[in-house]
Amino acid sequence: MSKKLLAIALGTAATTGVAHAAPPVFYIGGDAVGLTTKIDDTTGSNASGSAKATALRLRGGAHILDWLDAELHVALSPNDKTYSTTGTSSNKSRTTVAAAFAKPYVNVGPVNLYGLLGLASTKVDLSGSLMSGTQSERSVAYGVGVQYPFTNDLSGSIDYVQYLKKKSYPLSTAGGVDVDVKAIGVGVTYTFR
Repeated sequence: MSKKLLAIALGTAATTGVAHAAPPVFYIGGDAVGLTTKIDDTTGSNASGSAKATALRLRGGAHILDWLDAELHVALSPNDKTYSTTGTSSNKSRTTVAAAFAKPYVNVGPVNLYGLLGLASTKVDLSGSLMSGTQSERSVAYGVGVQYPFTNDLSGSIDYVQYLKKKSYPLSTAGGVDVDVKAIGVGVTYTFR
């Protein structure tokens, strides 16, 4: 008899928990980001430098728990940017990023502080007289940010994200480059309630 009562009590508790669980709340956002791709040449051709582009980053996610979101990023650089000049020719790069993050957060007064930890797929296209090629890499990505609610559904945010830090990014048999891709973003988010 006590096993039946225990089974009924556990079933009732489980059903009650499921019935009162809140459905996930989804959000979308857009940012203007300063996307910096730092190229350190290891081939000996001395074509190191940084390409700084203003890019559009789209974000979307869901509030999973009271302290945790799941978030996706896609950052697109609109055109090639010069990272160095060798002689009379320019060396250029174009960077595209797609990433998925766990986003823990805590409310501190009127703002929301958050961290980002996840995986990013970064594609860098290099073109120039000394180096050219395209390479995609996957790596751990991380960042921090702050979000301020303007209304119940609309908020603004500022964040810093390290998307790629790669040593020996292969370009040819002569060697490669070390690549560092990071972004500072400012944007807005709309939450569907």
